[in-house]
Amino acid sequence: MSIAAQKHAHRRHGADFERCAPFLSEVVETPSAVGQSPHHTASGFELIKELHAEQMNVLVAVNITKSNAGLYIVTSAYPIDTATIERRVRKGYLIYV
Repeated sequence: MSIAAQKHAHRRHGADFERCAPFLSEVVETPSAVGQSPHHTASGFELIKELHAEQMNVLVAVNITKSNAGLYIVTSAYPIDTATIERRVRKGYLIYV
């Protein structure tokens, strides 16, 4: 996650980002659900992890365009509620993996 993306996440989601940051690797490595962002259909996808022990679901937004180094860039991370996950699954934006 680039410095610019971290600054963006702090501006947009402040305390929520701080809660999610320790779990970024876990979300990316073993997501519970993956899908296309309904708000960023041309530029990103989402990875979501249901962290039952933490009583929190974490969404990690990933830019679909590779960096100059050939990496996909995490652009944000924030909690997402279960109802939103289920709605996005019903609408076909997300699938459970």
